[in-house]
This record gives sequence, structure tokens and C-alpha cells, in this order.
Amino acid sequence: MPATALQHFQQDIARARAIVAHADPLPHAAAAEKLLRSDLLRSAWMFAVGALDAYFCDAYTDIIAATASSKSRQPAIALPEWVYEVRFPLRAILEEYDNQNWRWRMAARKMMERENVISLSGVQTLFNKFFRRGHKFFRDLLDAWMCRPDARIRLFGVSRADYMAMTDPDKRAASEAASDQFEERFRTIFQRRHDCIHNCDRPRMSPQPLDKGGTVLKVIQDINFLVYRCDEHINAEFRQFLVDVGCLAVTITQAGY
Repeated sequence: MPATALQHFQQDIARARAIVAHADPLPHAAAAEKLLRSDLLRSAWMFAVGALDAYFCDAYTDIIAATASSKSRQPAIALPEWVYEVRFPLRAILEEYDNQNWRWRMAARKMMERENVISLSGVQTLFNKFFRRGHKFFRDLLDAWMCRPDARIRLFGVSRADYMAMTDPDKRAASEAASDQFEERFRTIFQRRHDCIHNCDRPRMSPQPLDKGGTVLKVIQDINFLVYRCDEHINAEFRQFLVDVGCLAVTITQAGY
């Protein structure tokens, strides 16, 4: 995959970490000091979710642009019918560009500039149609993800060591439960970002407490896990998608995959 989406994510998530590093040692004995410190931690939480949102928007832009440019270069490829339902802004297509890829990338970017991807269901809706059966976000991938050294109990409800020691029937049951845990973890992360933006983290009468930098660092860690795993999977599956629709190796290379 073109590296820009992941590079921007890395930069943005580093900015979130820097805010936490700045906020954590601040004084918080007085009420005003405590509120200011908490607000900085809230901004780091919002930055982290914003980094995730921007990544998925950029990644979808990349694969839509690569699909369109591949069809333009190799008209004989057989795209699925749903691809033709993607609506590009006409102005972006008709502008003059020196680079063929840039024409479709700009059109896809214009298409996505007012969208957001701040739910796991939104990620599934955008990307799963490009993936093979048995390789869909997210349930199909959880077994492999749960076996990674950086898997966390808060994401899957079970430790890597305990999961790998299970029998196959127990693994299937744990994987089913992990799917619910995974969705709930990110639902909580996204909802807190929503609360921060829409009501200053005051869903009721008082702001929700947020006084530990470690809480936000765990959010950043989980977002980092999700984006990196998804980036690996999108890269592999979209390349396979281009192969399956009949793209030649040179077309795939020109598309950036």
C-alpha cells in the first residue's frame, strides 16, 4: 500500500503521545490545575481517535484510487459491479494532472473529505467488500491477532498465553467472546471521543473523570494495535483483489501495490 496513510498515522499518534507526556507531570492539586491536566489528557484521546479516523479514510482513498487507475490502465480487467457504484466528484476527475494515479487519488480524496470512519462497523463496510471470504474484518482475523505477543486482555478478554494453551473447542468459544470484547473496547474508546467533542466530556452534569495518563496511553496502544494489524491486512488482501480481477503485475506495481 502507498505509505502515506500509515506515515500520517504514525505522526499523528506520536502527537497524541506527546500531549500525554506533557500533561502527566503537571500539577493537579488545585481544582483548576486538575481540570486543565484532564483536558490535556482528553485532547490526547481525541487526537488518537482522530489519527485512526484519518488513517482509515486515507487507506480507503488509496484503494479506491488504485482500483480506478488500474481499470484505466488495463480496461479489460473485470471489476465487481459494486465498484461502479462509487461516486467520484466530476470536477476532480476532469482536472489536469501530470500523474494518472494523482487524478484518481484526488477524486477519491474529495469523495472522502467530509466522511469519517469512527466505528468498527464503518471500517467493515468500507473494506470487507475488497477481501476474500474467510478474510473479513474482524472476526475472521481474531484468532491470529489473539496469538500476537502484543495482544492485550483488555482487547480480547483473555491473555495470549491462556488462549494458546486452550483446546480447539475452548479456543472457538474464547474467540466468540473476544469478538464482543473487541467491539466493546473500541465502542468505549469512540464514545469517549464523541463525548469530548460534542459536550466537552460532560454527558450528564459533570465532566467524566480522566486523571491518569496511563489510561490514555492504553487507548493509544490499542488504537496502534488496530491500525497496524489492519494496514497489514489491507495491503495483502487488496493486492490479492487486484490479482483476482485480472490485473497484470505491471498494473499492480503502477497502482502502488
